[in-house]
Amino acid sequence: MALQDIPRALLDFLDKYDTYFVVGHKEPDGDCLGSQLALASFLRRRGKNTALLSAGPFDRREIRRHENLFAKSLTPEQKTAAAGVIILDCASLERIGDIAQEIAGREIAVIDHHSAGDTEFGDIRYIRADSPCVTLLVQKIIEAFAEEPTQEEAHLIFSGFATDTEFFRHLENDAPEVLSMLSRLAAKGVTPRQIYRETFGSYSPQSRIFIADALKTMESHYGGRFILVHELLEHSREFQREHRQTDAVYQLLLSTEGCEALAFIREEDTGKTAVSLRSVDCVNVGLISRQFNGGGHKNAAGFTTALACAQIKPLLLAAFKKVFDPAPEDASASLA
Repeated sequence: MALQDIPRALLDFLDKYDTYFVVGHKEPDGDCLGSQLALASFLRRRGKNTALLSAGPFDRREIRRHENLFAKSLTPEQKTAAAGVIILDCASLERIGDIAQEIAGREIAVIDHHSAGDTEFGDIRYIRADSPCVTLLVQKIIEAFAEEPTQEEAHLIFSGFATDTEFFRHLENDAPEVLSMLSRLAAKGVTPRQIYRETFGSYSPQSRIFIADALKTMESHYGGRFILVHELLEHSREFQREHRQTDAVYQLLLSTEGCEALAFIREEDTGKTAVSLRSVDCVNVGLISRQFNGGGHKNAAGFTTALACAQIKPLLLAAFKKVFDPAPEDASASLA
């Protein structure tokens, strides 16, 4: 994660335009929004105009307060303006929704930590799969310009880190540099206790019932190495967005003895089915998500399909069978 690994072309790109459209993926999380907000703030400090774009929805409680800062589409004036596009925390163009049509033909820089993505996506790519989150890549960019994050930017960066690492749980060999970077954020007045409460605290009693109900659907496969849970449409309607604490479900299931990966299947009002995939260590769920035209990285990925819950389930089981119970000729590549 050395600072010199930031492409010179990206730094030049961030100087090139007077206006930037800063875009994130659908169903944003704290890392996505935190990286958008922090980078947009830094660009404004450098005299640039910025527009924050997100298709939403802003379902997560900890990010909902920022929803009014984001637009779902460009204004007529913006559509004719000369502007660069920065897409953050997004492994494929499809993940930004209809905004993709509005930015077609513009120069695009992609900043991400998802290794499973479209290799031809974006004119300039700063992809670091060894980074635990995108907000830390934004911090690197700020520091590469020989500047420091403001207190507000530092708060946003730390919050994004907390979201994607579940507050330090997923740090690995990158821990020394990451902790050094976080110490510089703390020096700006960021309080880890406050970040924790904003990100993981003060959930409603109904959210606890949601977790209990989700756990009741748990199915164990391949000797307990793969766990599958589902959320039917009537369940989604019963628990409104402020009570749906799926991250806690992932954490509880991945801490189950022997579990190496999980799939959370959710029926949606649109008639489609959303699938979230998570893994503990060596199982690359990003590659499995790509099989279903989704995106993500090694340990967290997802996709949406027109197939019903009952239809997608056997396909998922078949995909994970190649990982956990492969044919002899496939065994050497099953965890790649």
